[in-house]
Amino acid sequence: MLEEKKVAAENDAPELQRGIKGWQVTFIGLGGVIGSCYFLGLGLSIQTMGPAVIIGFGIVGVIIYAVMVAYAELLVNLPRKGSFVSYTKEFLGPQWSIGMGWAFWCNWVAYVPSEAVAMATVLQYLTGSTSATFYIATAVGAMAAITVINLCAVNIFAKIESGLAITKVVVIILFVILAFGIWVGLWGSDQFLGGSINFGGDASFAESLFPKGALIVFTQMTLVLVTCQGTEIVGLAAAESQDPEHSVPKACRSVTWRLLGLYIVPIILVLLIYPWDLANDSNPVFADIMERYDMGFFGTVMSAVVFVAAFSCANTGFYGTVRAMYGLACEGLAPKFLTKLTKTGNPRNCVWFTLACMWVVLVLGLVSELTGALETLYGSLLSISGFTGTLAWIGICMSQVVMRRRLRARGYDPRVCLKAKVSDKLEWLPFAGACVQVIALVMLVIEDQLVFGIALAAVVVPMLVRWINVKRGTARDVVLVSKGEKSFDETFPDLTKSSDKQGPA
Repeated sequence: MLEEKKVAAENDAPELQRGIKGWQVTFIGLGGVIGSCYFLGLGLSIQTMGPAVIIGFGIVGVIIYAVMVAYAELLVNLPRKGSFVSYTKEFLGPQWSIGMGWAFWCNWVAYVPSEAVAMATVLQYLTGSTSATFYIATAVGAMAAITVINLCAVNIFAKIESGLAITKVVVIILFVILAFGIWVGLWGSDQFLGGSINFGGDASFAESLFPKGALIVFTQMTLVLVTCQGTEIVGLAAAESQDPEHSVPKACRSVTWRLLGLYIVPIILVLLIYPWDLANDSNPVFADIMERYDMGFFGTVMSAVVFVAAFSCANTGFYGTVRAMYGLACEGLAPKFLTKLTKTGNPRNCVWFTLACMWVVLVLGLVSELTGALETLYGSLLSISGFTGTLAWIGICMSQVVMRRRLRARGYDPRVCLKAKVSDKLEWLPFAGACVQVIALVMLVIEDQLVFGIALAAVVVPMLVRWINVKRGTARDVVLVSKGEKSFDETFPDLTKSSDKQGPA
């Protein structure tokens, strides 16, 4: 193995720009989650799992909390710019890190163009157009808009994305108000519905809750995971926030509870007013509900918000995957030219490299649409995203677990020396969250071997390339350390081999 070298940034070298305010970090995290998959995929989740979908989202909510507290602990105690890749390399090793990092990159490179295609689909639905030229032009235009925004300074991106995220949150709150009114009989229905829609038959509560069996919660867990993925963008954005030590822990924790509110509460209301077996992914379930209760105007609003959601999620995903690639390059796990920053702190080479790959995927997607294969492609891309995105979450959780183990081995007490730490009573949570996600991935292997094979290639191929380069002695193992950053060894010197008992450096 090559000896790793750490190279500090030059004093006059540009730094990754810090132009994001604390409140924007939270909304950027929400923007990475609430995409077209939230509005369209939610119907598919309900159709697949029945009322048990609420159990699945509850479990994923706990997983999200585990990931967020683990990431906050890493970010605050060992500040990094770039992505979670810095932590996976330091604590899990370069081989696992390169697999997880490139998988995360491939996840968004495939997902962002699919959102552009989704935007074109929604516009066709809203306008009633059947023109292939209109469809192609809309998809290309959406991708072009995403391109322009991400070529701008990071503070401009933050303002645009925060505004889009706020719009989505407002529409979801509007649905909650309307759905609650339908449930209690204020409008749309003339009586209190109670639990009659999905729980009012002769079947027992357990049979109504699990119409397809309790095991469905685990076999379809990846579908729920991909619907919620994107929260790790909070950490990527936090690296560029103006006050990371205070904003990161607050944003990582608050985004969990806000996501639970934006998912759990609407799902409960959906199950109270809408038969689960009518749900599907051909139109947003929120829009179907409004149409069912003769509230067509709001149904149009719910359909239109899919366009905003898709654009916003694609925009955030573009931002996140560019930062992930920058992190890979800084850790010596991607070509060196990708470490270059502009004078304003923009990783422009990473942007262009990622952008070129996304345009290739978009073109392939449009060709698939013209040949009638888009539906299969879109669904497969979501499954691939679920697999590769889950690897990133597992990497974050296990990095935090390994960091705490190393601290104890060096004579530190994590309960004393760490800032923004997880509750001592919940120290087991990140490890448990990682285990549940591994089980979900195993279930994906059982359900869809083709998707598993494609997703696995995204992990194995970069690892294989690095292994070959190491054997040939051509691997780049130089880590570019930003100003003020310290490694784990520098921050927490081994107290068992030193008389220094004063704690972290």
